[in-house]
Amino acid sequence: MRKSKKRILVFMAAMMILLGGLSGCNNKADENAGKENTAVESNEGTTDTSNNTETVDKSIDNLIVGSTMKVETANRTEYNFDVFSGTISQMALVSQNEDGSFSPLMAEYETSDYTTWTFKIIEGLTWHDGTAVTADDVNFTLEYLDKQNDGGYRSKYKDVIVEDDRTLKLILDAPNTRALSNLTTMRIIPKHIYEGIENMASATEEQATIGCGPYKFERFDANAGVIEFTAYEDYVGGKPNVEKVTVKLFDNADTMYMALKNEEIDMVYTYASGIDATAVEDLKSSDNLTVTSIKDTSNTAVVVFNNNVEPGNNVLIRKAVAKAIDYDKFIELFGSEFSVPSTAGFVPLGSIGYVETEENKRDLEEAKNLLEEAGVKDSDGDGIVEYEGAPLEIELLVRSDKPIYARYAELLQTNLKEAGIGLTLKNVEVAEFRSISEKEHTNQSMITKFTAFGMGMGAGMGSAYLDGRGTSNAQGQIMDEEFVKIVDKLKGSASEKEYLDAAKECQEYYAENVPAIALYWDSYIQAYNKNLSGFVTDGTFGILNMNTWYSIEKK
Repeated sequence: MRKSKKRILVFMAAMMILLGGLSGCNNKADENAGKENTAVESNEGTTDTSNNTETVDKSIDNLIVGSTMKVETANRTEYNFDVFSGTISQMALVSQNEDGSFSPLMAEYETSDYTTWTFKIIEGLTWHDGTAVTADDVNFTLEYLDKQNDGGYRSKYKDVIVEDDRTLKLILDAPNTRALSNLTTMRIIPKHIYEGIENMASATEEQATIGCGPYKFERFDANAGVIEFTAYEDYVGGKPNVEKVTVKLFDNADTMYMALKNEEIDMVYTYASGIDATAVEDLKSSDNLTVTSIKDTSNTAVVVFNNNVEPGNNVLIRKAVAKAIDYDKFIELFGSEFSVPSTAGFVPLGSIGYVETEENKRDLEEAKNLLEEAGVKDSDGDGIVEYEGAPLEIELLVRSDKPIYARYAELLQTNLKEAGIGLTLKNVEVAEFRSISEKEHTNQSMITKFTAFGMGMGAGMGSAYLDGRGTSNAQGQIMDEEFVKIVDKLKGSASEKEYLDAAKECQEYYAENVPAIALYWDSYIQAYNKNLSGFVTDGTFGILNMNTWYSIEKK
């Protein structure tokens, strides 16, 4: 069944928000770091104590979070540990709300021209060793991460001025309405800990786990698959509703879902994802669980061409691949009840700046016509067309740690063969996948997911993933001058209208040139014990985030 009407309704809701969080502001941090954010659900079932002097304790002694995210060391350089600590113990300057607006975490902020952004560290904020957090820590973080990651942090700014212990100015070369979006995942680093550490990965566990959030790191047991955090008594925002957070790591999702149903864990969490669509009905049948959906502006499953090498640099071949894909089958096999068809504009439904473009639909005849137009024919009758004298075999890079990616790839292989296009699967470990696709750029294509945060990075509209000028990511390797100009328009937008106009132009470029293909779009499906309520949705991390700790409670 087609779900185009769903797209229109969500799009209208997103446009009502109209970039409210990108305007200049002077936000005041709430004493309890986000108490006033809107929760995912109401606290139904709580006891009315208006005529009762007895106080009902709704606090939680130990919240056990299950996850299949693999963690090998408790270090900021380990991606998955950085995600967990970024939701619990180590903070960024700001957070992004579900509606796209922003809120202070470590600092209040303001701007009058989108070029100079002033941040003021929350008074009384300390690192977990008792040292005060300062504006100099922020400046140090920018410079340190630049050295660790070959640029992209301090180099974004024309100037950085530390005015006093708590006040810092970040000055851009030009106005950027999306400047805050680049700060939501940059966890600030304590200068007094790291200034003597040349290689971030060499920090000891004790050094690497110091943060300034509402929880402090207690221990990581790799053998038991357990990470523990306890409430930090001196956190300026006050005591959170959960005393202890335990992350329990599982080798596979089935075992984790069984533990959830058996109440061995309280909830499950995967960054930029939800529970598997195939597990939804089983979890819904458990009377001790709440299963709900939240808006997802990530690109659930995407094929990304390397637009700078053969054959991905041929637009007719890219278009032929897009027409050969059976999008309905992808939704049928992998989507949830909330999934909707993707469009050629690539930017997910519900994103700020989203515009309607042609819905992605299979058309095998059109795929074959496009191949013929490209001068590609099956001259020997073996079912695979020849391109420049050899069979057209496109290599697809696949992460071996994501079983669903292998299933995507197998369906793609079947789809493309029916159009006469060969697809060779190259399965690699995640480290090699990232090295090939983000640094070496030697792959022809890849299958992956682009997170909501990633789609909004830099100039937004997924440009950080596709713009070939990037020093990191840049998987799409687009060097086309037309696209470069559009990205620069996005980046240099001095008003909401300018940004929306450039966003429309960007999506029209994607639809016409097909540098990447969105296979389908879906919602995050979350599952947790029915005795819990009050989760807050964060635009970057979902329901596990700094604000949730002050609103979650047991019924």
